[in-house]
Parts: sequence; C-alpha cells; structure tokens
Amino acid sequence: MTSSNERTFSNISRSQLIAFATIFTALYFVLSYSISVVVGPILRGSGAHFFRAFCMVLIAAKLRSPNGPFIMGTISGILLLLVPAPHSFLYLPGSIAAGLIYDKWLQFGNYYFNSISHTKIIIGSILSGIGESVVVTTGLFLIGFNFAEIIALANSTGLGSTTLIGIWVFSVRKNIVMSFFGAVFAFGFIKSKFL
Repeated sequence: MTSSNERTFSNISRSQLIAFATIFTALYFVLSYSISVVVGPILRGSGAHFFRAFCMVLIAAKLRSPNGPFIMGTISGILLLLVPAPHSFLYLPGSIAAGLIYDKWLQFGNYYFNSISHTKIIIGSILSGIGESVVVTTGLFLIGFNFAEIIALANSTGLGSTTLIGIWVFSVRKNIVMSFFGAVFAFGFIKSKFL
C-alpha cells in the first residue's frame, strides 16, 4: 500500500524537479568553490567529487522521486562548461553520467525507500563516482592528455605510478573515496532530520 508521503513525492512536476535540481546544483558549486578557496590546489577537484555525491544524495532524499540527481547532473554539467579549466567540456558527459547512474541505481526497487537506504546511498554514490571518473578519464586519454599533474600527485602521495594502470587506479580510487565520504556525510544530514 502506498503512503500519502510516497504519493505526494511521486507527483512532483518537471518544473519542481528542475527548481530543486538548480538549488542543489547551486549548493554543489558554492561548497566546491569554497573548499577550493580554503584548501587551494591540494585537493585538485576532490572536493567537487565529495560535494557532488553529497548533493545528489540530498536531492534524491528530499524529492524521493526519480530524475532529481539526473537533472542536477545535467544542469551542473552544463554550468561546468563555463569553468576556466583545460578540457572542461569533459565535465558535461561526466556529470550527466554521475547523475544518471545514481538515479538508475535507486530505481532498482522502490525509489522512495531506496533514496534513504544507507546501503543504497553508499553503493549508488560509489557507482556514480566510478562512472564519472571513467567517462572523464577516457575522454582525457582520447584527446591525448599527458596526465602530468595526476602522475605528480600519485607519486607525491605514494599511491600511484606512471603506468596506464596507475593513472586509472589513482583517478577512479580518488573518486570512489570522495563519493563514499560525501554520501556518508549526506546520510548524517538525512538521519538528523536536518534535510
């Protein structure tokens, strides 16, 4: 039997989805920019991975209706095209992939309950992070990116090597770790009833 809350959230209009996705995209950008200003280049995008997972978990939990994370991923991907960074055009497919994977994962079963399930949130965020990393890293390889910065970071932390496998492991592992912690942090907000 469907609860009244479940019926209410399932009747969210497309304009409401877009409005909420825009709000959470703005939150994602503000938090990511703030951490980059405070910490500087040390994290090099890792903060963005953390806050992407954080905001996607929150929008799914807030709406408990499909397509919120996907629309957020699309909007944030379009806005990321404006970031003055080399090859920022790769952020669009990466961000869309992140939102789509997270959204589709929650659609296996009951979206309403999956969107606040600790296990589903964690696994979905990790899969979403992997998807984003694979799309962007593949794009970088296709355009002949030299990965000098990733190699330097991997070597300085003792986590990687200069090999092809080392680049992949470092890129994907960073996204998995930050997506995991972003989801855990968001789950704390959900459980505290702050959302």
